[in-house]
Amino acid sequence: MATTPAAATQSSRSTGVASPLNAVAQQPHRLVPVKWWAGLGAVILAFIAYVLIKWVTGPFFQRVPTGPTEPPTFMKVAMVFFQAVSIPIGIGLIGWFVVRPIIRQRRLTLDGMLVLAFSTLWFQDPLSAYGGHWFSYNSWAINYGSWVHGVPGWLSNGKPGAMLVEPILIMPGLYVYVFVITMFLGCAVMRRAKAKWPQIGTLGLISVCFAAMVGFDIILEGVIFMPLGIWEYPGGRGFAIFTAVACLRYFRNDRGQTLVERGAENLRMSDRTQMVVRALAVLAGVHVALFLTYNVPNYWIGTHSKEWQRDLVDRSYLTDGLCGQGTDRACPGAGVPLSRNDNSDSGKGSAYITPDGKAVIPPHTKLPTQYPFR
Repeated sequence: MATTPAAATQSSRSTGVASPLNAVAQQPHRLVPVKWWAGLGAVILAFIAYVLIKWVTGPFFQRVPTGPTEPPTFMKVAMVFFQAVSIPIGIGLIGWFVVRPIIRQRRLTLDGMLVLAFSTLWFQDPLSAYGGHWFSYNSWAINYGSWVHGVPGWLSNGKPGAMLVEPILIMPGLYVYVFVITMFLGCAVMRRAKAKWPQIGTLGLISVCFAAMVGFDIILEGVIFMPLGIWEYPGGRGFAIFTAVACLRYFRNDRGQTLVERGAENLRMSDRTQMVVRALAVLAGVHVALFLTYNVPNYWIGTHSKEWQRDLVDRSYLTDGLCGQGTDRACPGAGVPLSRNDNSDSGKGSAYITPDGKAVIPPHTKLPTQYPFR
């Protein structure tokens, strides 16, 4: 005779032996990390959408002109090339790693999730200048300024037509193909190191990966992009940004899950919904990794910028109208205080230093009221 769930529960109470149903009911609620990471991923996407909409509908969606000096021909050729190929390459990689597996296997692979996350990383590209300017892009490239003044609390100076530039046809695609290269390169280096030194351990693998990523970054920026004039670091050299993402892909548990996907097997939802949750979690993991290992440390460089070298400030296409000749502001340096904006093009903001060393208080700025001591 079959035992009903109620009878099984009553029987277990009388005999003191827990039934399988009771065991399930009495299991403590499990924390599912993937749900928290997915929630963070959704918040990140919503924040990106908010800032970008504010940018394209506001006064800062305006081209920053090149200024009186023109880049040499080789720089123009390089920028035309990267503007022509970067986004198509990025789209091609999305098609290969995302669309192709969905069509063939009816599923989104981890590499596909990572590539989708990489396709949103360009939003973070200028954010390390939150407190002060330390890098610049070549304004000869097609640009509409950037979205930085839509970020709540943004401090660095800028105004429509004279602000931090983002080469909009280069960076979105570049973030995809460069991070795809580094995630495979970093994992290959760690696999090779593990095979050669089986006792190396996690910290050793991360150190080996970091060394390889520094070498790659030197070639990528020091040999290719900076000599070609795509961008410059007048305020100081930034930190390497690729190690954390390679490690996120490499270090997985016995289920093949990354750190941010843990607990996905406990989700009570359809396979399709679970795939979306995992993709959002991976997106959050990638964004947090970039933010903590690049934007946070480089924020310090921005607020402690060294003096911008003459070779750069003599080229208006690399100063973006932010400072130096033809502007009313001195370029960053140890003797120049940080300035603040209200990010609304209202003419308000903190006092600043002109290129000839004079202090200026914007006409619409209201200084704090002074009171005598009691």
